[in-house]
Amino acid sequence: MTGTPPPSPTSAAAADAKAKAAADAKAKAAAEARAAVLNREAAEKRARDALARTAQERAAADAPDGDADPLSDVSDPRDLRQALLLHEAAAIANLHAQAVAVQNIRALVPVVLDLNASNYTRWHDQLLLTVGKYSLQAHVLQDDPAPTFPN
Repeated sequence: MTGTPPPSPTSAAAADAKAKAAADAKAKAAAEARAAVLNREAAEKRARDALARTAQERAAADAPDGDADPLSDVSDPRDLRQALLLHEAAAIANLHAQAVAVQNIRALVPVVLDLNASNYTRWHDQLLLTVGKYSLQAHVLQDDPAPTFPN
């Protein structure tokens, strides 16, 4: 036995090309990994800076004023009442906005008022329930006379 034949020059060149391609791919992957690490570190720094700025702004907003009244922490009952009234007004305005969005009252009051049928009581009850749902009772049940306008 004489052994294996010597490698041909074309197979040696092919092996060298494969090795070079593998080394290039490895170098490219290492460069991409370094770039990813740098990007991640930069993003973390931006996040830390943003959090620090937010903390500074929050501290500045929460800092007491030098000329503020020391008894200002005591809440005035009138302020609480005013806040509750504003909250209630906002809730009612929200309900009225929802009522404006109703395009067909028949979807909410399925009973149709008819002069020949005796369904007024049922229609009236369902209508008042629907009007109450949107907090519009004062608009329907109020008996104030219409204002007279000067001619």
